[in-house]
Amino acid sequence: MKKNAFDKKHKLLLIIGRAGSGKSKYLNNYSLEKGIPILNFDSILGKEIPEGKDQNYVYDFIRNFLSTYKPEEILLDKKHILYQKDSNIDLLDFLKELSKQKTVIATWNGYIENNKLIHICDALNGITKEYDLDTLDCGYLEIL
Repeated sequence: MKKNAFDKKHKLLLIIGRAGSGKSKYLNNYSLEKGIPILNFDSILGKEIPEGKDQNYVYDFIRNFLSTYKPEEILLDKKHILYQKDSNIDLLDFLKELSKQKTVIATWNGYIENNKLIHICDALNGITKEYDLDTLDCGYLEIL
């Protein structure tokens, strides 16, 4: 297990691991310990982003939802709706934006290699995106 400090610019902790590594189990155990529910954006937003709506719709919808959400920590696991082909949402930017309101702890399908955070998006046929680890500005915990 690799980790870095959580005292970064954003109040965001990524639980990084490949499929089946135990990310969801780790988050679920934390949820039970703290008594905080795990949010499922697929349930909150519905099955699809409405036709003609863009990423601003998603940001505004979630901001409105969070304005009435009581816990100070947001635990996120299911985020497949954000990967819809027309959403143009960068998951890391989205999570950083949320972390301006509350502390966010989210699972991240991927791994760290050669000082890069690799995001694997199974919902988009395994497309990957790379982020420079030195400019991440958030905490992470890699489950190997």
